[in-house]
Amino acid sequence: MSTIEKLQHQLGSERDESILRTLISPPTVFMIPLTVLLMFMFIGPILSIVLFSVMPGNNLTLNPATWTLANYAEIIGGVIDGTGVYGEVMSNTVLISVATTLATLVFSYPAAYALARKIKRFKLLFLLSLIVPLFTSVNIRVFGWVLFLVKKGVLQSLLALFGITTPSLLYQEWTIILGTTYVYMPFMLFPIYLSIGAISDETFEAARDLGASRYMLFRDIVLPMSKPGIIIGCLFVFVLSLGAEVEAQLLGGGSIYTAANNISYSFGYSQNWPLGSAQAVGLLIITVIAGIVILRTIDLREIASRGS
Repeated sequence: MSTIEKLQHQLGSERDESILRTLISPPTVFMIPLTVLLMFMFIGPILSIVLFSVMPGNNLTLNPATWTLANYAEIIGGVIDGTGVYGEVMSNTVLISVATTLATLVFSYPAAYALARKIKRFKLLFLLSLIVPLFTSVNIRVFGWVLFLVKKGVLQSLLALFGITTPSLLYQEWTIILGTTYVYMPFMLFPIYLSIGAISDETFEAARDLGASRYMLFRDIVLPMSKPGIIIGCLFVFVLSLGAEVEAQLLGGGSIYTAANNISYSFGYSQNWPLGSAQAVGLLIITVIAGIVILRTIDLREIASRGS
């Protein structure tokens, strides 16, 4: 072995030892339990769903010769030509998710700006009012909306005092959007609030000293620097809305089906696990594509460096 080869071998061994030393030393070693948990609790079930989606029946087999893409063909064919419920289910799911994302953004941004820059005295009270509902089960909160909107419920009883009569407000698509907007509002508001709150007062003072108006402050400082919060909030809300089953089931009353309802029906009532798994994989693909498209609009390294 030549001297150069010996040096290369020695450098390679030292590099391997350095990598191993980094992996087993703090703080990297603290990430090992979380990594193992994610591998077991997230990646494992995802692989199981993907594998089950190509099974010919509810029995798992590892023989590729028996695998089939019939479930995917049924779903894709239904979406394309409108046969079955898949086209309507997909359009309902995407429409509800997009509408929820836009509604939460419209309502959350002004509130987040006010909490981050304007409200001082009662800020803690407002923040607690937004956090406390998160300690309550989604089912309980949605059931509260059902009692409020149901025929002869709280809302109709209050309106009847003033001689106003309205039809039942439940079991409509906009009612589901109302529920998802209420449930997922904090997931939009808090990322925007943190982004705006991270803007230093010195930045605003320097801009004012240079003659910037309120509109210019918002256009050139607040909006660009709050963009990461907007993008992350939109991603959170859109992804969570895609899987909103409780809201669609209780507020929609089963009259409006979403992908989450269809998946639950396939796994539960119809006991067709491969079809339910194929639908879950389709929803996962939509989620991944949406995440990639949304996250490409921001610089994650910049956000990480800003946080550090």
